[in-house]
Amino acid sequence: MSGVFINMFSEGSRSEGMRSTESFSRIGAYNQETFRYLLESESKRSERSGHFCRILLVYWTDVQGRDVQMNSYAAKTVMAVLSRSLRDTDYIGWYREGRIAGAVLTVLVQESITQVSTHLQPRLVKIIRAKLGAKVTSLLQIRVCQHHELEGIEYGKGTFAVN
Repeated sequence: MSGVFINMFSEGSRSEGMRSTESFSRIGAYNQETFRYLLESESKRSERSGHFCRILLVYWTDVQGRDVQMNSYAAKTVMAVLSRSLRDTDYIGWYREGRIAGAVLTVLVQESITQVSTHLQPRLVKIIRAKLGAKVTSLLQIRVCQHHELEGIEYGKGTFAVN
């Protein structure tokens, strides 16, 4: 219910592009532009409120460590797993269209941040691996980071490194 209220409340502040149906893809995820807008908004809101938010990123790499394009089945699977595994208040979308799926994990308290790393990440790996197979997911990466840690990522360069 609170997610509905938040969506209704924030509708007036969204740009026309945000309101279009194109911002939500066929596989149930926000497109890159909308997702980045939501990420920025949530990061600012969390700073003001004193709550925490984290960004969860799911992607595949090649042997050199560069992020690679997901095939459509893998993309649908990842988005479905994120949709079923995360809360309704979390935003799911493309951090880098077709390459890096993301989720903005909203309104976290300090104690739950530890649970994200110790429980959520391994659970997501296990679920995705069960659906796609160990061979396909051998270079699967799932990272949880803070907004400021994303600043070092070179957009569109095919490289992605978050420690």
